[in-house]
Amino acid sequence: MSGEHWYTQNGESAHSQPTKSKSAKNPTRPTTIRDAKELKLLPSVTSILRTIANPALDRWKQMQVVKACIDRPIIADEEWEDYTHFILEKAQEEAQDAADLGSKIHAGLENRIKGIQKDGDDEVKQYVNAGIEKLIELGLEVHESEFVTVSPRYGYAGTCDLAYSKGKVCGIVDFKSKRTKKDEPVVPSFGHAAQIAAYHVSYWSRDGDIRDNSIGYNVYISTTEPGRVEVVSYDAATMRKEFSELFLPACQVWRYKNNYDPRLA
Repeated sequence: MSGEHWYTQNGESAHSQPTKSKSAKNPTRPTTIRDAKELKLLPSVTSILRTIANPALDRWKQMQVVKACIDRPIIADEEWEDYTHFILEKAQEEAQDAADLGSKIHAGLENRIKGIQKDGDDEVKQYVNAGIEKLIELGLEVHESEFVTVSPRYGYAGTCDLAYSKGKVCGIVDFKSKRTKKDEPVVPSFGHAAQIAAYHVSYWSRDGDIRDNSIGYNVYISTTEPGRVEVVSYDAATMRKEFSELFLPACQVWRYKNNYDPRLA
């Protein structure tokens, strides 16, 4: 479970721990499940959802491997083991490049919402501008941005992009970078609605009741069609269903798999 995201009961980041060995190259190491049990940490929403199979994501990873093979066929007399290692590394590079771009866009959006400018923001300016324009178009009043929300009752935590209000309506906005194709609709990926529902419960509805005046938004920013932004909304009924029928069962699987119940921490 190393490399997962963890939080304290007070909502402080605990993704890494100090390295005890004096000979270690790095002063910190990823938090493990053993650390989590000792420190009574809470797993992130995304860590919990990763316990459930995601066929679409698995297929995308497989496609990166296929693409790498097409781009660079095996060379005569090349050892098969060497070739497979090369292909897997290239596929991983593609996935990492996509993740890095998404992280830069996310950071740019966070900075713009908070009214600050940082090095590297210009690199993703066109994506950020499109995302902010869509946010303005929705007419949402920012309640809080880029914050940690904690649910001791259900045993999880997570970093949320934005909480908003609009009159009597309130909810969560989650930005996602996504590869799109011209004239094809944007379809939410598995778990995206459940992620928003989990954030909503921990932030707006700590008693677990998602009220009727609740709407969650995924704002998808295309990385292949600059300027394209699509919004998918989830009403209260949808979020209740996602929370009770997907997220809570995922929590149960996570607890069983890790032999750890953070609700009892």
